Amino acid sequence: MTQTCQSYMVLDSYEITNNCERNRRMERKKIFGIFGGFLAVMLVFTILSRAVSGASMAKVETVKISSGMIEHKVSGSGKVEAGKEIAVYTENGQRVKEICVQEGQSVEEGDTLFRVEMEDLEEQILAAQQELEKMKLQNQDAKSAHSVEAQNRANAKNRASEDYHQAVTEGDSTVAETKAAWDQAEAALQNFLAAGPPAPTPAPAPESSPEEPGQTGDDQKPQSEQESQVENSNEAGGGSKLQSEERDKKEQELKLTVPQSEQIDKKEQPKTTGTEPQTDAGDEPGTDPKAEWEAQKAALEEAVAEARSAYETAVSARAERVKSAARALEDASMQPATDSTARQGEISRQQQELTLNKLLALKEAEGKITAPVRGMVTQIAITTGDFTTNGTAIRIADTSEGSRLVATIDKSDQKYVSKGSPVNISASGSKGKITDYTVSNVSENEQDNTLLDVSIELPEGVLEAGTSAEIEIVQKSKNYNTVLPVQALHEEQNVYYVFIVQEEQGVMGTELVVKRYEVEVLDKNSTNAALAEGMLTGDQDIVKSSSRVIEDGSRVRKM
Repeated sequence: MTQTCQSYMVLDSYEITNNCERNRRMERKKIFGIFGGFLAVMLVFTILSRAVSGASMAKVETVKISSGMIEHKVSGSGKVEAGKEIAVYTENGQRVKEICVQEGQSVEEGDTLFRVEMEDLEEQILAAQQELEKMKLQNQDAKSAHSVEAQNRANAKNRASEDYHQAVTEGDSTVAETKAAWDQAEAALQNFLAAGPPAPTPAPAPESSPEEPGQTGDDQKPQSEQESQVENSNEAGGGSKLQSEERDKKEQELKLTVPQSEQIDKKEQPKTTGTEPQTDAGDEPGTDPKAEWEAQKAALEEAVAEARSAYETAVSARAERVKSAARALEDASMQPATDSTARQGEISRQQQELTLNKLLALKEAEGKITAPVRGMVTQIAITTGDFTTNGTAIRIADTSEGSRLVATIDKSDQKYVSKGSPVNISASGSKGKITDYTVSNVSENEQDNTLLDVSIELPEGVLEAGTSAEIEIVQKSKNYNTVLPVQALHEEQNVYYVFIVQEEQGVMGTELVVKRYEVEVLDKNSTNAALAEGMLTGDQDIVKSSSRVIEDGSRVRKM
């Protein structure tokens, strides 16, 4: 029983162990199965993910850098104009009788453009002739008046000069005379004072004549007796030259000793004969010689004072008269104010004569105004029946020396166009191109400052004035070693860059990604761009276009 039980226990334990082992194996298989299923699911998802990622990946077209030149083409359009315009006009105020041309009409040199009324022209010529004659008469009158005025000024200057010299001469003479009289009076006074006052004299003898104090010898004789002796000696005519000089000297001294008032009184009194009795103031009873001497002294001093006053008056009068005469001479010598009346009249006469000559020339042409050159009428500014003005009557485009094509281009192309640039011309309605011409001038358009006017001079007969045409100017750059299509170039905030395709190792293997490279642009046009050398290499694939928007690091695939 016990063995049986033990046997059963051993069998149960073995079975339990086997069952556990089987369970563990089954669990391992189950785990491996689940893990394998997980891996299979992951593989499926990975494949699906790569498929989805590949479907959403941008497709790019790549290019490689090359060498070449950058061409800049500038195009524009315009019209052919005459090389220059001629303004045709006639005298102001002419009535237009007939206009013989129309705008756009070609004319030859000498063709009649318009006519004016001859009747009105004749009246204007007559009025111009009369006005010219009036101006001539006025100019003659002005010249005559100017000549008379100049003569009057010359006469006044001569008279003022004569008056000045006369004032100086007469003033000097008067001053000299008054100075001599003053000196003479002063000398008489000094001589009188030198003689001194009279000394007391004894009572006079009955038979002797009274003597004047201070006189002795011949000097004590009465003055009339002395003068009589001088006159007798002069009448005798005898004596030598020395005696004559002594007599003159003695006579002069005698005159100086006599007061001036007595000399004047004596000159007014008639000469006395030797038989007439002479009287003297000293003979008068009761006369004091001292008082008489003082009286004579006072008279002499008064004579000196009067002579000096006369001299000073003469000097003052001379200075005043000479000053007035000098001012009058200065006024007469002043240059007259400028007077251009005569010159202005002459200018007016010349202008009137020129106007008359133009009217006469128009009359000689029978009132016809003709074309000065061969060309085309571009503007008519007159109307039949109206009067002409100072402005232009008709404008003519001169085609005798060729024409000029003026085309407009965008101002942004200014650096590609310059004087001398070759240009191709295509006339409107013509398939052929006109070459071998260059730009003659580049200027800013007057109506729009964003445009430029390009002028090309054309010889006569190439294109008619008024023809529309288009131009094309091609400018080639130097040869660049790094050139790529402009589509491969990107710009952001004035910075240029390109995308380069590179291979990278990823989880799923090798992948293509793009990298951003900044570049420097040297030149570009609408199709190509030239980059600075050394930034890119010839084996790099540069993205030219992409099916989707890409950025730095984006995975791509080539088309």
